[in-house]
Amino acid sequence: LKLASRVISHDRKRSSAAVLTPPTQVALARAGGAFVLYVTAAAVAICRESKRQTVSALDVDTALRNLNYENWIPACHAHLEYDKAHRPKHAPTLKKYRGVYQGSINAWYSQISIAGQPIHLGSFAAPEDAARAYDRAIWSKLGTAALELLNFPQDIPDAAKYLQKPNQRSDDEGVN
Repeated sequence: LKLASRVISHDRKRSSAAVLTPPTQVALARAGGAFVLYVTAAAVAICRESKRQTVSALDVDTALRNLNYENWIPACHAHLEYDKAHRPKHAPTLKKYRGVYQGSINAWYSQISIAGQPIHLGSFAAPEDAARAYDRAIWSKLGTAALELLNFPQDIPDAAKYLQKPNQRSDDEGVN
C-alpha cells in the first residue's frame, strides 16, 4: 500500500493522475502482495535448482527475467539503492566485549554458551555491566579455563593469582 501511494503521489507530480478510492488501494495492495509471493516462489525455485538455501538478488533478477518482467529490474535496483541509503543506521559500538550484544538502542544483553547451549544472563544499561555479568558467569562455570575469555580479569578476585606471568614471583615468595 505504501508503494502504491508513493507511485501515485509521484505520478501526480508529473500529470493529473486519477485519485484511487480506498477499495482500489486495498485491491492494489493485495495484487502487489500476490505478485511478490509469485516472484519469491520463482526465486526460491531457482535457488533450490542451484542447490543453495539462501536466495540472492541474482535469483530475484533471474526470476523476473524468466517471468518476462525484465523491464522491472532497473526499477527494483533503484528502489534497493534508495532503501539502503535511507535505512536508519545503528549507532557504532565503541567497545566490543565477549558475550555481549546490543539488542535495542538502550539495551545490552549478555550470554554465555556452555556445551553449545546459550545461557542468557540478562539485559543491562551499559555494555560494561553486561561484560562483567558475562565474566562472573563464565568464571563460575569454567574456573581457570575461563582466563582467556574474561573481559575484565582484574575484576575477578580469584583470577588475580592466575594472571601473574609464570616467571614473576609474588610478594610472599622469599628469595633463598
